[in-house]
Amino acid sequence: MGCCMRWLIIFLLLAGSGYGQWFSSFFNDSTLRIDVYHSGSRETERIDVEQYYVSPTWAGNPDALLDTLNRGHYFLRVLDVRTQQLIYSYGFSTLFNEWQTTDEAQNGGRRTFPETIRIPFPRRPVQIEWLVRDEQNQFTRSIATWVFDPGDEWVNTEKRAGEVMVRKILDHGNPHHHVDVVIVGDGYTAAEAEAFFQRAAALVDTLFSIEPYRHLKSAFNVTAVLRPSLESGTDNPREGVYRNTALGTSFNTFGLQRYLMITNTRTVQDVASAVPWDALIILVNTDIYGGGGIYNLYACTAANNRFTPYVFVHEFGHSFAGLGDEYYTSTVAYNEFYPRGVEPWEPNITALLHPPRVKWQQFVTPGIPIPTPWDKATYDRMVEEYQKTMQKLRESGARAAKIAEVQRRYRKKMQHFFQRHPYRGKIGAFEGAGYASRGLYRPALDCIMFSRTTAGFDAVCGNAIQQVIYHYSK
Repeated sequence: MGCCMRWLIIFLLLAGSGYGQWFSSFFNDSTLRIDVYHSGSRETERIDVEQYYVSPTWAGNPDALLDTLNRGHYFLRVLDVRTQQLIYSYGFSTLFNEWQTTDEAQNGGRRTFPETIRIPFPRRPVQIEWLVRDEQNQFTRSIATWVFDPGDEWVNTEKRAGEVMVRKILDHGNPHHHVDVVIVGDGYTAAEAEAFFQRAAALVDTLFSIEPYRHLKSAFNVTAVLRPSLESGTDNPREGVYRNTALGTSFNTFGLQRYLMITNTRTVQDVASAVPWDALIILVNTDIYGGGGIYNLYACTAANNRFTPYVFVHEFGHSFAGLGDEYYTSTVAYNEFYPRGVEPWEPNITALLHPPRVKWQQFVTPGIPIPTPWDKATYDRMVEEYQKTMQKLRESGARAAKIAEVQRRYRKKMQHFFQRHPYRGKIGAFEGAGYASRGLYRPALDCIMFSRTTAGFDAVCGNAIQQVIYHYSK
């Protein structure tokens, strides 16, 4: 019997009998946090376990122990040692796998990233397998396998959250059957705590004004947690600015100024452990544009920029649902993030290897051409002209008001382009996505994952988000 067939049978058995009973058979209602070091080069990687921690309550859904979404660059499998039965799994991505596509890695560099994985706490010894996608995006390669014994004396039971402030924003009930989101603040001093909680609440309102979050709001619990920082703000290395903050966020990750992230996730894991959580958002006290999001790791957002509402929703699309970036005209730190001829795992990007069939076929507007013509040359020309104008203005030291006026006119021009387009609101295969002008396609003309808009997600992205919500809450 093939491996895939065995997985399917296990899945059907669990689904038919109810995972809840299986959960109590194999797991305690607590969380096992595993801190690791993820090391390597462009071509190699290894995982070394540093420390195990246990914290009260497993926020996950006991009726959904196996991840069938097929998202993320990595896949974690947990097997019962005694029976070799698969009892838990989930897909995720890391900062390390993004680093592997940077110039530093391409030029022979090596790096080590502290990372954390979390699983329900097992009742008896389990085998943990860490799989990575191969060249065809299949989970065929294992980069680490080890056995965890819950009776190990080195399992740390100390409380890690420390002195934190906690405020519930949404409370709809049992964490086991809701999506539990924790928003952790960084760069807020004790005197700025109220500003953090108010900003977090306002951004949650923005998120739940957009579908599919709006009609599924009752499926969520949201809590804000703050460990006050000694200094206000965040690191901005390009400007020589460094702040002593609780989490250690920083701009200029991988040399990209707007990429606001954390490379050492230990402290944020500590702070977030104050509450049960499934999804993590970091809100940073800065008015400089920036953020980032990695699937099943965290989303990070600058709190006080005028584009913050868009960034907040966009980056959560990455970290919560595994959505890919659909834009292709902005500078990024990656080289060939999506290899040619390979279908991306992200649900909203395709290499369109078998036209006119597309992987989101069920959502395609009847009669629309595949690939879909969308006057891409006109769009590209407008973007190029705008970028050249902005570069000249910055080099000449133009006033902020002048720059803001140019940006306003550009946004208005783009808005007109999208609003008058005959394929507006249609689902097809629009070339230009995943940082590539050619060879990758997105589902719709425009979407939150494509441009700086909070107008909404297209049907493909919306469905992908909804699938994750149901995974946690049904």
